[in-house]
Amino acid sequence: FVGSNLFERFRKSEEKYDVYGISTKTSDTTRNIADIRDFGIKNLLSDINPDILIHSAKFRGGVDYYENHREEASRIEIDGTRNLAEWAKEKDKKFVLLSTDYVYEGKINNYNEESETKPVNFYGEMKLKTEEIVKSSLDNYVILRPTVIFGYVPGDTNFLMQILGAKDKKKIPLDQISNPIDINVLMDYTERLIERNARGIFVATGRDKINRYEFTMQIADVFNLDKSLFEPVRTTELGQIAKRPLNNGTDSSKIMKYLNYKCPLIYESLEKIKRSLE
Repeated sequence: FVGSNLFERFRKSEEKYDVYGISTKTSDTTRNIADIRDFGIKNLLSDINPDILIHSAKFRGGVDYYENHREEASRIEIDGTRNLAEWAKEKDKKFVLLSTDYVYEGKINNYNEESETKPVNFYGEMKLKTEEIVKSSLDNYVILRPTVIFGYVPGDTNFLMQILGAKDKKKIPLDQISNPIDINVLMDYTERLIERNARGIFVATGRDKINRYEFTMQIADVFNLDKSLFEPVRTTELGQIAKRPLNNGTDSSKIMKYLNYKCPLIYESLEKIKRSLE
């Protein structure tokens, strides 16, 4: 979802960028088939010789899947990230890492770049370790911490598409608070940070501090969905395998101020998506 959008965004700027998508499987945005877990990825990177590496790869499945497949997930996150970072260090290249707000504990509801990182699940632990690999290996890096990335992509499972595709009663947590981000805003953040040759860590989230049920109701309002399909529940009622950081609201004022960027509100993003579909 993120990787393909990044590919398309930078491909539109052909006068600035040559874009090479690397994935383990064939797709419209894959130029090279490779596995970042394998040491041979460095040979491929040397052949392409990119100036900038954007690392958005993650283990398949969601947060619960990570919890049940720790060894396999750690190979993607740890071995894969280390291979990429070592190559970037050796060749003195810029490195952009897509991390997550799940590096936070989810208690204070106002996390920023200076806040303590204390993941409560294996997914968050892995993403924090990838950050540490990048920070310890490189000077010229950008780390982005987005959350609940949404966009209209048929066949995808991002939160917006889950809600739009709901046919039966669906339980939605009303105690998981975060700042969802439109995929197009995340693309703006990424491209503009690269253009400014920025360095460091940036919380890359939206303006709205909102729980998942409130987010669902906004989607239902904009797309005229049957609200009775969605039942508000506590996270404890969902039986999720991995613990969630609940009060995980974030402050993205640093990135917006740095880029002089006005992030749209969620309903503005949803309205724009609806208009584009119409």
